[in-house]
Amino acid sequence: RILLLGAGGAARGVVGPLLAEAPARLTIANRGIDRGREIAARFASRGPVEACALDRIPEAQYDLVVNATSSSTLGARLAFDDSVLRPGVLAYDMAYGRAAQPFLERAQGRGARACDGLGMLVEQAAESYRLWRGRRPATAEVLAALRAGAA
Repeated sequence: RILLLGAGGAARGVVGPLLAEAPARLTIANRGIDRGREIAARFASRGPVEACALDRIPEAQYDLVVNATSSSTLGARLAFDDSVLRPGVLAYDMAYGRAAQPFLERAQGRGARACDGLGMLVEQAAESYRLWRGRRPATAEVLAALRAGAA
């Protein structure tokens, strides 16, 4: 069970890959429900997907909560019930660095595991390099160096 926070371009970009993992349900929660419904309708043939308002997230035991909103980059707090961030949940912010910290700290404060999007950035860069140069660079050392520099 996956909860996707947001219905903008970043969210739209991950719906297909998330549904490809065959979740029991993908719930898209957004401030304005119409955008979430539009995405849910577009991907309905690929798996169980629904939309809801950010302040009306269905009570469920989510396994993964993905923050794909602009809140991290804007420094804004998302208005959703903290109960979705429980022990055992992986809370993933697509942002990274200081921008992601409020969401990640909120998740950790509720006992959830938390991860930012730096790895995604590095892997996207490596894939782009492969497309241009014909070989994919190793990413573990790059990610470790970036993490060390961010500390």
